[in-house]
Amino acid sequence: MNEIKKQDKLLVMQRFVALAFCRADLLFELDKSHNILFSAGMTKELLGKKTDDIVGKSFFDIVDERDRRLISDIFKTADYEGRLDDISIRIPVDNGKPKEASVSGYRFPDLGNHLFIAVKIAPRKRTVPRRRDSDRDKQFDVLTKENFADVAAERIRSLQKMGSEAKVTFVQVNNLEEAQKTMSEDEQSNLKGIIGTVLNDHSLGGDTAGRIDDEKFSLVHRGDVDTSGIGQNIENATKDLMPVGVELTSEVQTIDDNSKELTEDQIAKAIIFTMKTFSEGKSLEDPSSLAGFFDSAMAETLKSVETFRKICMTRDFDLALMPICNLESGVLHHVEALTRFRVELGSSGSPYEMIVMAEEMGIIAEFDMAVGQKAVDLIKKNAVSGRLPPIAINISGHSIGNKEFVRNFCDLLQSATNLSKLMLIEITESSEIKDLELTNRHIQEIREGGFRVALDDFGAGAASFDYLNSFDVDTVKFDGPVVKRAYATSKGKAFLASMATLCAQSGIETIAEMVEDAELAKFLSECGVNYGQGWYFGKPSVDHSKYTI
Repeated sequence: MNEIKKQDKLLVMQRFVALAFCRADLLFELDKSHNILFSAGMTKELLGKKTDDIVGKSFFDIVDERDRRLISDIFKTADYEGRLDDISIRIPVDNGKPKEASVSGYRFPDLGNHLFIAVKIAPRKRTVPRRRDSDRDKQFDVLTKENFADVAAERIRSLQKMGSEAKVTFVQVNNLEEAQKTMSEDEQSNLKGIIGTVLNDHSLGGDTAGRIDDEKFSLVHRGDVDTSGIGQNIENATKDLMPVGVELTSEVQTIDDNSKELTEDQIAKAIIFTMKTFSEGKSLEDPSSLAGFFDSAMAETLKSVETFRKICMTRDFDLALMPICNLESGVLHHVEALTRFRVELGSSGSPYEMIVMAEEMGIIAEFDMAVGQKAVDLIKKNAVSGRLPPIAINISGHSIGNKEFVRNFCDLLQSATNLSKLMLIEITESSEIKDLELTNRHIQEIREGGFRVALDDFGAGAASFDYLNSFDVDTVKFDGPVVKRAYATSKGKAFLASMATLCAQSGIETIAEMVEDAELAKFLSECGVNYGQGWYFGKPSVDHSKYTI
């Protein structure tokens, strides 16, 4: 009877292990010192070691040395009943090459307070972009401003799931730019390296610090980490490097994390807004929490939305025309209408940021319609003289998938005779297009009116060829960075030439962005690209007489 019960227990345990492998490649049981008590899974295939070889060893021994500090910090917060969800680390596999891995786990108080870990090698879910060298500021070896918020949000959420506290600290290093004026390159590099090391040492995992601007930095750390001495540490460590008469001083401000009710995306938005506030020299004392800054960010966004919608209604903006010319002859073919706002929008005043905000808030269609109306009015105004070339206007990928917008936009296009000869349509932000079949139907509704349609930013993403295969368009515009990379390498030239040939064989004309000189224009022409746009041909101008025919 007891033997049967033992067999039942063994069967239950085997079933649980089998179920666990639906989620993981490796399973571990760790004691309070994080030594491996039990291991199962593909240890031989992935780690090159038998199970018996790693039992009794520290779990940190199988983790890439760059991530040992991170996983150690994470484990320290799980000294109680806590859950770890999808912590991103690197694990060297049998060939010694580190692979991305996702670590999840749970501490069981009833089982000796041991930590049970599941490891998934090369998970399909992409981790935050902290792995690429390009995501780090090479001068200070901290995260770039663009990547800090996403990485910080992921780390904060990981600590929250374990019931632990996180904080975000902002550091301003005064006189940093002044100190570098008389320093050699090696001295500057040494100075920056020391500052980066101090910041990283106080951050979660030793790599959750970021650079905001020339003298401002930020970092995420556990709530029990004392950051009051960061400034003094920087000052002491760099004292001997300072030129005569220059002394580094620091200002440190810390905000609490009370963002448990926020999503990870909302946490990132709150961090971005806080960085912007700190960069502008404003105090972070009120509100002094991420949730408070998120509320402030939302209030500012709503204010920007109101202003933006008013601009759409009154069309209180200008169209700056930028020439697009034949690459062989240099003759003007048409112009692209770019938006220039007359008033400052939001705290940044950036047209790009406001357009992104409009897309995120679902109001970009209102703006696209306003731009279309503005362009139609401009064309009608110059119809008698006939001096303006055809004008290309941008329509967001968000808008082209909107049935109501397309219906109203087509009505606008039919409001003037011969408009199809004087207006072209460029579809931007194609990455936001989800329903390819619906979008192509909308494109054909526009083309049936005689209007030519272009696909912008071609080559910028892996989906470009799917779009080319799914959409019947007249023109594609090669993304500027794609053009630059093609110009820089022999492989790039072959790639660009093959894309241009493919388009030509499909009856599609091609335009290249960022054409800055005659040599690049010649190169693109040799690749078979038809038209070019860039400062070589002319900059955007609200003086429409500059680009007349």
